[in-house]
Amino acid sequence: MSFASGESVGAYRIVEKLGQGGMATVFKAYHPALDRYVAIKVLHPAFTEDPDFLARFQREARIVAKLDHPHIVPIYDFAEHRDHPYLVMRFIEGETLKARLQRGPPELPEILRIARAVGQALIYAHERGVLHRDIKPSNILLTPDGGVYLTDFGLARMAEAGASTLSRDILIGTPQYISPEQAKGLTKLDARTDIYSLGIVLYELLVGQVPFTADTPYAIIHDHIFTPLPFPRKLNPDLPEPLERVLVKALAKEPDDRYQSVAEMMTALEQAAGEGMPETVTVPVPLPATELVARPIPTPAPVKNRRWPWVLIGIALGLMLCVGLFLGVAGWQKGRETRAQEFLAQAGRAAQGGNVQEAVALYRRAWSLDPDLVEAYLGAGDLLVLDRRIEGAIQIYNAGVEANPDDVALHARLAGVYVLTRNLAGAQEQVDWLLEHAPEVAISHALMGIVVVFKQDCEAARPHLEEALRQNPGLPEAHFAQGLCYERAGDQRRADEEFKLVINAPGVNPLLKAQAVSRLSPPILGATPEAPD
Repeated sequence: MSFASGESVGAYRIVEKLGQGGMATVFKAYHPALDRYVAIKVLHPAFTEDPDFLARFQREARIVAKLDHPHIVPIYDFAEHRDHPYLVMRFIEGETLKARLQRGPPELPEILRIARAVGQALIYAHERGVLHRDIKPSNILLTPDGGVYLTDFGLARMAEAGASTLSRDILIGTPQYISPEQAKGLTKLDARTDIYSLGIVLYELLVGQVPFTADTPYAIIHDHIFTPLPFPRKLNPDLPEPLERVLVKALAKEPDDRYQSVAEMMTALEQAAGEGMPETVTVPVPLPATELVARPIPTPAPVKNRRWPWVLIGIALGLMLCVGLFLGVAGWQKGRETRAQEFLAQAGRAAQGGNVQEAVALYRRAWSLDPDLVEAYLGAGDLLVLDRRIEGAIQIYNAGVEANPDDVALHARLAGVYVLTRNLAGAQEQVDWLLEHAPEVAISHALMGIVVVFKQDCEAARPHLEEALRQNPGLPEAHFAQGLCYERAGDQRRADEEFKLVINAPGVNPLLKAQAVSRLSPPILGATPEAPD
């Protein structure tokens, strides 16, 4: 959901977009009546596909709005705008804990300060029967003056049990912090699910990484449920044993084996921190690969009773067995690849028939059999972009890049979606890769041009756009960026010419087309610009 800068949403005027996640888009807005800025969180429109969602949204919003605690971001209001439900919250000037961790490991006093604040917020909420259900670094806000706030109370609950595919996907969208019982889909949850998630955050702060990572969200969820916790001191030997014991207990698989309240957990953490924890938490650096040293093999003593015929027979049988196994594995792999191609063809037919859900499922089956099948990731991701399910498309493109890190098309698709949803950090990472590995491809330069233009520097973008158009004069991404530059220069006529080239380009990305349409000047003499797909 995107609101335009300057647009009025209820009593609020949109200032700028702050960010976008799987469940919502956040905007900074101004409230003239009270002369203050607020944050408006607009829930994803796919939630409204669930007929029960609006009632659940209103019920949960009323509950969360009653929370009044110095470490909880307060909710001021909730309503709907153009059939899109939104929450109005206090605007917090600062950064997320996730962003803070990207700058380096925190010291123990900072870790304790953050843990105390989040713990106090959870104790207060749990006493009132409110669970968070989605504790993670991106939901912990830090202010320059040392303030710590926990945000998004109730958001996971609002999405829970929704009928839409999106709401089901969201619960596993960032699975690194999910509790085993929540991962199993259990509905009867209590405070111990938040204790587990808070334990994961503390593990990341103290150890330097989350305990479970894998190629897919489902693999991570499987690890939360079944895989023993990697002992913290094996990953960070500098971590004192008392703090390791706190993490191990907080992250027990069974809720009965964890701390039974956040207050109990916080008491244990304070006691453990007082037992010799160093002032600086050292994030372990991966060790270099162990060097293998060849050692001489002692010459065996002569064997008196030689049985050469039997030895030769054994060797022959062993070779036959190895050849048989090799042929069997090769045949098995060939069979998987053949089935993957069959699923790929079926997915294409389903997509042509307009059955997006079935097509995406078939594409998933194809790449599960053959992770190198780039066409499956591209097909599924492109379908979701056409269906405006952008977060799902990003997940699929990312999975494709992880499985095929050298594929230019997957990096380009991911960069294109990131740049058009204004995720400039993600876009920058992808276009940097493209320019390093595929400078001969026009889209690499065009996407870099758009990123630079969005960063308010048309002059710096010009060489990239010129190179893109030299390689491909009709490339819509390059014309879109040029249109933005003409628009900023006040030449709307030439900007419109560029935007029309984008709109009329065959096979243009629907996100790009929609943005080009939105930037056209008002039609003249009744002419109506072509609407986006």
